[in-house]
Amino acid sequence: MIGIDPGLTGAAAVLEPDGQLRTYLDLPVIRDHALAWIDGDRLLSTLLEAKGSDTARVIIERAASRPRQGVRSAFSFGLAFGSILATVQALRLPIELVTPAQWKRVLGLPADKRAALDRARLLFPSADLSHARHHGRAEALLIDYWCLRHGPAQRAAARPTDRANNEE
Repeated sequence: MIGIDPGLTGAAAVLEPDGQLRTYLDLPVIRDHALAWIDGDRLLSTLLEAKGSDTARVIIERAASRPRQGVRSAFSFGLAFGSILATVQALRLPIELVTPAQWKRVLGLPADKRAALDRARLLFPSADLSHARHHGRAEALLIDYWCLRHGPAQRAAARPTDRANNEE
């Protein structure tokens, strides 16, 4: 399970199927004057190493522009998000997108990044989440946690299949 909080201050986290923390990383960034994007080559190598020979699926927070967001900021975020999507597609891993509202509502978190840091510190005490700038790490870990505990696969497993009901 690989959770990604996109953006230039984002992060990726890898959890074992039992929820144990395997690794996490701040997203590697390339900068060229005012332009910045995710270093796909470094991210690709890191994700390959982190997942090893295991199969993995990737859960990425769905990015969207916000009202009153500046054009430059929206472009920068979109460039970073696109870099992440392209890198994950190159790995040929399944991608699931989740909105912040979806996973935060289920975990009982407000939009406040400090709340995400506090929850991640409780759930993953071995992770370095000591600074406010580690909110990307915290959110990547919590996106993974949400998917393991409450994501689409868990909801489907918790209820009888609709296919079986429709075939009768």
